[in-house]
Amino acid sequence: MIQPPGRFGAPLDAAVTVVPRHLTLALDPAALAEIAADRVASSAQTPVAPAFEYSDGYRRRARLHKLSSWLMLPAFGVEAYLGQKMFNDVGFATDGHKALHRGLAWGIGGLFLANTVTGVPNLLQERRDPHKSDRTLIHGVLMLVADAGFLATALTRPNSRSAEGLQIYTPKKNQHLTIAYASISVASLGYLLMLFR
Repeated sequence: MIQPPGRFGAPLDAAVTVVPRHLTLALDPAALAEIAADRVASSAQTPVAPAFEYSDGYRRRARLHKLSSWLMLPAFGVEAYLGQKMFNDVGFATDGHKALHRGLAWGIGGLFLANTVTGVPNLLQERRDPHKSDRTLIHGVLMLVADAGFLATALTRPNSRSAEGLQIYTPKKNQHLTIAYASISVASLGYLLMLFR
């Protein structure tokens, strides 16, 4: 029997076969057993984080927190508009506009109180979750900074009984406006951080 020529014209030897390494491993039971043992040993060394169960209170607080958060940006917009308008035009600072501005400020304060009362306990419970995200912690810190900023905004408000009296408090109203916008910016950043996750 004539064999076809091999590489470089040499005849093929029937006793010599070349098998790729991955096929050799697949055909060798000892090699397969060794690979399986290595995989079992490596999976035993990798710790698996236990499942974390949130409480019903956490879920209720989170739902309330999200619902009240939807009111935040519109309230900021109206409050900033009124405040800026009274800042720029002293004649616009009528008793009605000041009362509306003050009422919105109290509403924002109540909103932040509700979100702090619901957010802080949830943040503390979430700390124990091994799968938690740092985003929630950053959000919590930003919102607590905004809480302090809104308190400072309320404490620095110009205290006058007439529209003409606002001109006397120009340095104080500048400070009030600056702290208000800084607080709104920090709170909006914290809000958007959780909105786009």
